[in-house]
Amino acid sequence: MVQRNKKIILKANLSCKDLFFVPFSLDKIAENSVFYTNSSIKFNKEEIITQANSSMIKGNYLEASKYYQLFLDQGYSDPSVFANYGIIFQTSGQLNKAIELYLKSINLYPQSPHAYSHIGTIYKDLGKLKESESVLKKAIELDPFFTDAYFNLANTLRASGDYPEAIFNYKKALELNPDFAKAKSVLIECKAQICDWSDLNNQNYWLKDLGIKGGSIEPMSTMYAEDNASKQLQRSQNLYKKRFARQEKLIKNKKHKKIRIGYFSADFKDHPVMHLIYRIFELHDNSSFDIYIYSFNAEENKFTKSLKKFVFSLKYLYGISDLDVVKLVRDDQIDIAVDLMGYTNNNRMSIFSYRIAPIQINYLGYPGTLGSSSIDYIIADNIIIPKKYEKFYSEKIIRMPHCYQCNDNKKVISKDKFKRTDFQLPEKGIVFTCFNATKKITFKEFDIWMRLLKKVKGSVLWLYKSNKWSVENLYLEAKKRNVDPQSLVFADRLPLEKHLARHSLGDIGLDTFNYNGHTTTSDALWSGLPVLTKIGESFAARVSASLLTSIGLPELITHSEDEYEQLALNLAMNPDKIKLLKDKLRNQRESSNLFNSKLYTKELEQKLKELLS
Repeated sequence: MVQRNKKIILKANLSCKDLFFVPFSLDKIAENSVFYTNSSIKFNKEEIITQANSSMIKGNYLEASKYYQLFLDQGYSDPSVFANYGIIFQTSGQLNKAIELYLKSINLYPQSPHAYSHIGTIYKDLGKLKESESVLKKAIELDPFFTDAYFNLANTLRASGDYPEAIFNYKKALELNPDFAKAKSVLIECKAQICDWSDLNNQNYWLKDLGIKGGSIEPMSTMYAEDNASKQLQRSQNLYKKRFARQEKLIKNKKHKKIRIGYFSADFKDHPVMHLIYRIFELHDNSSFDIYIYSFNAEENKFTKSLKKFVFSLKYLYGISDLDVVKLVRDDQIDIAVDLMGYTNNNRMSIFSYRIAPIQINYLGYPGTLGSSSIDYIIADNIIIPKKYEKFYSEKIIRMPHCYQCNDNKKVISKDKFKRTDFQLPEKGIVFTCFNATKKITFKEFDIWMRLLKKVKGSVLWLYKSNKWSVENLYLEAKKRNVDPQSLVFADRLPLEKHLARHSLGDIGLDTFNYNGHTTTSDALWSGLPVLTKIGESFAARVSASLLTSIGLPELITHSEDEYEQLALNLAMNPDKIKLLKDKLRNQRESSNLFNSKLYTKELEQKLKELLS
């Protein structure tokens, strides 16, 4: 390559450094690239690849994409370039373009497992689970020692509900790479989903520094296994630093007549977060606020269709690259961006890491800190985050006057007159009830519940049926504790209205410890079922205590496993006390702050106004 061409390469390298955080579509790389100052120049193939790969290693995808585009426009062809360029499009959310590039890589080099593995992860994200499983198995066939392919296959199998096969493949990935932090964390959660409590010593050993030292993990995967706010902060900080941290742009919008609030989520659908927040959108003061909804999904549904009646703007962001989303939202001049997802499935934390609004808030969907410099606030209350626990949160705390959780006071309860026999429950006897996802149940709660069943004659434990393997394992765990498995009754999924109605058949709600019922607890209280909880340290372990305080039932908050067990036993042995609690709950449901949607919305709006004052 002549010296002149080298200078142009270096110039591109420097200019891209400044452009990396400026959003524009990767599809328009060519028209934006400084390489096109002289299209007659032929660049050296190896040198372009070296520059591109160097940029990829540094995480500078925009710079790398310019080199890869130059490579292709010069008429060169190489399977690794197609594959790496595909990674950039996949990372930016342009999945169809990524698949196109991966397939070109495969056409040039059919024996490479990596492109198959990448396609498999995209198919999973698109919900094409059978196709994902097929191509990931092809990747493993090509390379039986390909750790990532086993991990990706496990993720797909887990998404399809085949937890035992998922666990097998997570373990296979760990055999090949014993330090694979993500595989350890998701294996812990996957085993929790089927109530497999074997090998807990190994799990506890991992949890000492999992996601804190070495590789990052999804912090939520360990929330079910332990209640440790300090570790949750460290895991979130590690994840943010390694996956999302980047230079932020200072945002300063012009002042508008109304405050512009943007809510972001993939869960504007039949989802617990939507069930909680729907009324806020209906009640927001449109004379003071313009409400923008940004959905990460592709299609309209009955919820988003309904939301259009209340909000100023609703936009679908599915399939749009992160950088284009950043530009779109910045152009909307949002004053406050509210992320309703955190590190939950299908989140787009990357767009917030660029900064899309002067103020960015973590709210409702993720029960913990994000460990992020780009998220300014978290909405909580004095129970969720007391002063002594503020050190475990990277965000500043917005404390709601009552409970952090919003609720829909128009949530409909079916008028169907259910009988206990409709759900295989005994006509007489105490019905202990826990409709939390079974992955929240640990052996600690289960030990207590089994002792209660043995002490309270004729009692049963009514649980939510998450999957068939959790049912089988809990039956086995009951037998180990000398409890008749028939004392465990499992509830199938029902439409929300009917699910709320069947709560009336229970006597006492029993909460889980590390990760309380959140929407589950508010559903129970709305339906008239008292819930007994043990307050913990982390956000997820304090939610039920916040709900009970707000509705005026603090006597159901305990502070130790022994106190929890003794109170549950005392109530079960004294049905009159249960009746008094139900009567109190019924009387306070309408008048309490917990289900006062109008009051909550006004208080939230006041908090948001204060941020801008």
